[in-house]
Amino acid sequence: MSNANFHLGRYLVNGQTVIGRRAGDSIDVVCENDDLPLVLSNPPSDFPAKRRLAAADVQLLAPLDARARVFAIAINYHAHGAEAKAQPPERPLMFYKAPSNFVGHGGTLNPNRQLTAKFDYEGEIAVVIGRTCKNATIDNALDFVAGVCAFDDGSARDISKVALGQAGPTATYWPDWTANKGLDGGSALGPTIACGPDILAQLRARSLHITTRLNGEQVQSESMREMIFSTEQIIATLSSYMTLLPGDVIATGTPAGVGVARNRFLATGDTLEIEVSGLDTLRVTVG
Repeated sequence: MSNANFHLGRYLVNGQTVIGRRAGDSIDVVCENDDLPLVLSNPPSDFPAKRRLAAADVQLLAPLDARARVFAIAINYHAHGAEAKAQPPERPLMFYKAPSNFVGHGGTLNPNRQLTAKFDYEGEIAVVIGRTCKNATIDNALDFVAGVCAFDDGSARDISKVALGQAGPTATYWPDWTANKGLDGGSALGPTIACGPDILAQLRARSLHITTRLNGEQVQSESMREMIFSTEQIIATLSSYMTLLPGDVIATGTPAGVGVARNRFLATGDTLEIEVSGLDTLRVTVG
């Protein structure tokens, strides 16, 4: 997408959402409209700075377009599969999340207490699509990626399965991904999208590292090298099913250390931090 590295974000200024590039303590506005896919799908030279704003004068929003699709991958780190007592799937196992599920950096997660008493975190590395993508190959899959961001896949563990027929010890249970993963305001991504050759080179090398901290305590820490399916495999598989569009987000799975494995679920007032190496830390609190 670019010969230069930059951080692209959505910002609210005077009631208007704009797209901007971070420039130290300032924000260079590159699009006066809330059209992140348009900016992602074009070279930065097509979007020179229109004006500069002080970062202190704008509100950072989740770098996610309301029209985007968000996909996530289950059981994609070996140790997480072990803690979940799940065998590795034979192909990438995917589910969908909606844009309304997400808050941005500095935001407050909705624990959705009326629906779940076991609200959990999953820190992940996510990639953002920058070019229309259909039937990608392993060799060219990363050519369609515009950038990378940190991601929290909020999960409602106690409504993750539904009984077929009457519930009970002998019942057959079916996964309910929408209930488990699709609660409004229960997930987060950001702070911005890191774009450019440096971050994409690290993605190709699988050298990015994901760290999650709960109230300052490290609870997850793992390299992408421990993924079962590479980002290339994920994009190739997903794009064989459907056309991916600029602005779509794909989270690549969570490592071991999630709350359900620790019997420690998120509580009101908790602070959750998710850090991808080389990127700004995503930080949210629990409402």
